[in-house]
Amino acid sequence: MDDHFPPEEDLLVLPESLRRNLTPRRGGALPLATSLTDRAVGEIAPGDMVDAGAADVLAGLLQEHREHLEKVLSAGKSDAAMVGHARAYLDGADDPAGAAAILHLAEGVHKGPETPRIFTDGWVVERGPAFAACALAELAGVSGAPGALRPIDTLRQVDPVSLRRVRGLLAFAGEEEYEQAVEGLSAHRRTRAQRMVASYLVPTRHEWVDECCAEPPADEWGSPRAYRDLLWASIGTPRHLDLLGDWRLEDSDFGPFSFGLRATMADGVGPAIAPVLVSAWDRIKVYKLWLEGLVELISLLPSDEAFELLLERYDREHAGKHFRAAMERFPRRAVRVLSKVAASDSNQALLAAGLLHLHLQAHPELAGPSTPARVPDAPAAEIPAVLTGPGRAARLPDYADPDALPQVLVRGGGRALPAAATKRLVALAKKPDERLEAVRDACDRRSLADFGWALFLHGDAWALPALGWLGDDRTARDLAALLPGWADRGTRARAVKGIDAIARIGTPGAHVLLTELAETSPHDPVRKAALQGARKLAP
Repeated sequence: MDDHFPPEEDLLVLPESLRRNLTPRRGGALPLATSLTDRAVGEIAPGDMVDAGAADVLAGLLQEHREHLEKVLSAGKSDAAMVGHARAYLDGADDPAGAAAILHLAEGVHKGPETPRIFTDGWVVERGPAFAACALAELAGVSGAPGALRPIDTLRQVDPVSLRRVRGLLAFAGEEEYEQAVEGLSAHRRTRAQRMVASYLVPTRHEWVDECCAEPPADEWGSPRAYRDLLWASIGTPRHLDLLGDWRLEDSDFGPFSFGLRATMADGVGPAIAPVLVSAWDRIKVYKLWLEGLVELISLLPSDEAFELLLERYDREHAGKHFRAAMERFPRRAVRVLSKVAASDSNQALLAAGLLHLHLQAHPELAGPSTPARVPDAPAAEIPAVLTGPGRAARLPDYADPDALPQVLVRGGGRALPAAATKRLVALAKKPDERLEAVRDACDRRSLADFGWALFLHGDAWALPALGWLGDDRTARDLAALLPGWADRGTRARAVKGIDAIARIGTPGAHVLLTELAETSPHDPVRKAALQGARKLAP
């Protein structure tokens, strides 16, 4: 976090929408109160209790299958030490390894997802959540092969609902009970899988998570998806991200039951999680219903880094809306970051300058940088006729305030379009046509291109075609640099519209860019559109 800001701009506050599926951690954000449906998938909120009758249900299940359990334990096909633990548990001992062994054998005859949950709830009621945590960690070391007990050091799926339930109970347990769980789990961390389960259940033990981050789940485990979720939900410091290195979010981490995973990661690590989330946004075609939640989460992170990363992607779906919300949430940070970017040679500088102007107008109590002097208005005789007619005033977006946009200079320099003409230019740009040719003839092309780029950066769809009429060679280069990312993220139609805009610019430089895209783009629609545009511009 950034210590030069007041406390309220250094806090990560997750709204209800992002806490709905949060996996709780001790000392972290509080999940919402749970419903019957929530509890069915393992969610726990403060004050939630396991049904006191769970111990009787488990006792009944064990009694029902006692004959089968004895038969397997006496068959001589199992590991002798594990059989000893199983018999000790059946005889009433507090033996987590034996409890895990009996659960494994019971799953062979009492099939279905409820079996491990019956055991887990029964353990919690009868022996406490610390015992349940240790038993689940031991289960990760039991071979999944039916009808026998053998140890393993590879992937063993442990019921995620049971794990989530026990983690929640420990997160809200008293200090003595929590420390009992930590002490108990320290003796049940022999294998990689067991270490990951233990770290997930008590993620405050950062040194345990260190070990897991140094050796994260990999392909040799077959299908490590479940353990990926456990590790992502365990990380709790920026150091863990450093240890993970190139291990990053992948498509499989955006599955149907991972709604709260990203919020859980942010709750653990804090604003340092920003590059991990943004990298996923850049690389992965996130399911539409989940995309806005990801963008919103990035906008909530209280750091300059997160703010700048979001600004760089301002034109993407949902980004503009949530960036503007972040400006209101972190008003002083907005002045700081936007001032820096506006003064840079970044291709976001024009956007930053416009947003900063609007922000300071809305917050006069904030001190911003001194603004450069604007050139005087051009006389009516130098303004294109298409920008002087009365006409009906078009409804323009807030960011189209002439004072917030780069000035468009008339040819000869030293004078610019007045506010009324600038507004008419925005209105024409919303539905660009041949009338803009007169504007290009009368105005300085570089300042006109800057004006068009500033409009484009605000993200409205109409501004992309307008670049073809307002842009220049630099516009064409900047636009061409964006096309591969658009096509890779599945917005190929937008990439094709970008090709059309470059072709409309029509300069020799634009022709060179289109020729290169026609030869090198891996995306058929982009390559074909570029080839068509290049042919139109061929000398």
